[in-house]
Amino acid sequence: MATATSLSAPASTAHTGSFANPRALSLACLAHFVNDAYSSFIFPLLPLMTAQLHLSAAQAFWLIPVYALFSNFLQPVYGMLSDRWSRRSFALAGPLLAALFLSAIGYAGSYGWLMVVLIMGGMGVGMFHPQGAAMAAVASGQRRRLGMALFSAAGTLGVAFGPLVVTQTITHFSLGSTLYLALAGIAAMVGLFFWLPPLPAPKRLAAETTTETGPGLVQALQLASVPLLALYAITVVRAATQMLINAYYPFILQAQGASLTHIGNALTVFLLAGGIGGLAGGFLAERFGGRAVTVLSGLTSGPLLAAAFLVPPHWTLPWLVCGGFALGATIPVNVAMAQELVPQRTATVSALMMGFAWGVGSLAPRAFEPLTPFIGGYHGAIIGLALGTTLSTILVLWLPREARRPLLRLSWRLPHRFTPTQPDSSLAP
Repeated sequence: MATATSLSAPASTAHTGSFANPRALSLACLAHFVNDAYSSFIFPLLPLMTAQLHLSAAQAFWLIPVYALFSNFLQPVYGMLSDRWSRRSFALAGPLLAALFLSAIGYAGSYGWLMVVLIMGGMGVGMFHPQGAAMAAVASGQRRRLGMALFSAAGTLGVAFGPLVVTQTITHFSLGSTLYLALAGIAAMVGLFFWLPPLPAPKRLAAETTTETGPGLVQALQLASVPLLALYAITVVRAATQMLINAYYPFILQAQGASLTHIGNALTVFLLAGGIGGLAGGFLAERFGGRAVTVLSGLTSGPLLAAAFLVPPHWTLPWLVCGGFALGATIPVNVAMAQELVPQRTATVSALMMGFAWGVGSLAPRAFEPLTPFIGGYHGAIIGLALGTTLSTILVLWLPREARRPLLRLSWRLPHRFTPTQPDSSLAP
């Protein structure tokens, strides 16, 4: 087991263009890829499981909010629990739990058992994200936005490859063969157990309230409440748009006569475009600022995604790829911006932006399902929410302006009453 290397970065970095701990960042990205690959197994299988278990549309679309409750909504709780007990255990056990349960999805013989699989697997997915994101932030050093873009892109790539892997496995073997997919997650977690650097232990709660470590959690959130709420709302709308496509597009393809393999491939291509977009957004944010990337993403992703469901079916996927790229460009950037607003609590803020915001967005498929007969079916729901993504761009007016610099490191001009100069006490060694 690696014990000599610590995740914590030195107080100063000799070369500001380098990551503080490239090895730790690579391991965090690998774990994120494996963890999130299992998280997307359910989406291409929704039509199949609906038919297999004789579910109604309402039952099928309740699966996603229930799964999101344990994988996304509870991430702040997982973050606080891991801070109190064992960060390393949460970072390792989460993907392992996801692998064991979500790979058993093919064995779900009833609606209740499918719920159990999604609940337990969702807990595993959610346990990893707060500490994984905080670990990636510290390992990135002064290149946090690029580091978070790499971390987010790794997770999105995992989400993208999940549908491809699970549909190909079922097509070439059987529905029950999904259980063997747990072997990849087990092998990856064994490797991480021996090679993952030790995570820094958080300070005691009493120390966190002293002036030396900056404001407490509630005070820190209050000081940055306006821009943080704006970022949160932007993230919720964009998450809802992606979750609506993830849930409804397989049913649209099924109605067009597409096979399970075709459905899985289409979702993989769409989600892969989002992952590449997230990586590109990180590079662009380092040069032009997160605010500019958020505006560009919002103004382009909505029309592109709406157009995808207005054109003939054979043109849908190319437009989806372009829209997915634009939509994904801002997701990791907004997480990094939120971390910079509240640098004393990066784990908690990461959980709010990556977990709770996406949990709220995951309610969209169930919320829109009763309205689909009145708004043009699944197509109309996606088009309407996609355009809402563009309208949400106006919220950037409440985000702090950034100083453009030719260097990779950006400077934030925050309100005078909140200056993030203290390190993250929850990540200090």
